[in-house]
Amino acid sequence: MASLEMMHRVSSCSAGLSAATRGPGRERRGGMCFASMEAAGRRGRRKVTSTAPVGALVERTVVAPAPVEKRAGGRPEAHPQSVAARAVVTVRRRRKEDAKDRFAEQLDAFADRVGRSVLLELVSTETDPRKGTPKKSKPSALAGWYEKKDIKAERVVYTAEFAVDAAFGEPGAVTVLNRHQREFFIESIVVEGFPSGPAHFTCNSWVQPTRVSRGGAPRVFFSNKPYLPSETPPGLRELRLRELADLRGDGAGERRITDRVYDYDVYNDLGNPDKDAASARPVLGGDQLPYPRRMRTGRPSSATGKSTNQPIN
Repeated sequence: MASLEMMHRVSSCSAGLSAATRGPGRERRGGMCFASMEAAGRRGRRKVTSTAPVGALVERTVVAPAPVEKRAGGRPEAHPQSVAARAVVTVRRRRKEDAKDRFAEQLDAFADRVGRSVLLELVSTETDPRKGTPKKSKPSALAGWYEKKDIKAERVVYTAEFAVDAAFGEPGAVTVLNRHQREFFIESIVVEGFPSGPAHFTCNSWVQPTRVSRGGAPRVFFSNKPYLPSETPPGLRELRLRELADLRGDGAGERRITDRVYDYDVYNDLGNPDKDAASARPVLGGDQLPYPRRMRTGRPSSATGKSTNQPIN
């Protein structure tokens, strides 16, 4: 439309010029034509104004990179980052409980609420290069014990949250510290959140409270990933040796029902020679005939001889 209007004004201007040559007033009519063209040109141009301040072009925000820490050898050391992990623990409850067991369960639930909870700790397959010890997470309490105290299901799932360093590595073991008054049965543990994927721990074992366990040491569960003795990761070697020593035992002392020691002995408690000679029985097993064998109990020897133990009453 602007071009058509311009052409119309040009044609009108040319007609005015031809008329001006034939009569007076030539300069006035010609000046009006060119003035109208100049005004039209000004209307066709848009006036562009900037609302930005004068110094806007030089006021830029410069983001400087964070300083990089360097090691003694000159290589830069990355800043530590945390990884959020979660342990999902499946606990199997007793099928039949009497009034005493239910009361003890309620006491453990209230004790868990005030701080006497079950503590879990992750152990990495790698060692700390500065200390030379296995990398461990901070102990984390098993959440939900009080809230799920009235659940009647056979299996109850609890969780524990962890925050470990990004260079923690792969979790190879989990320690469980039972600060309750009763034992409980752990079926499985699954640790999620690591780049290596979920770590599965098949437990199927009772965890004794600290008041019953020897030395109050926590129970250790290893992952389902098998290792040869020569290929055991450095972060798990110490725990493996300690667990093997606990299972073998030292051959001394009386065993309790809560012990996990696989210590064998001969059958020397079949009779009762302290009662009379007719109640004496021969010892089965030994160096010549190593079988049958039984689990060693460490009960006191009989009064008639040290080769036999007192029978179970």
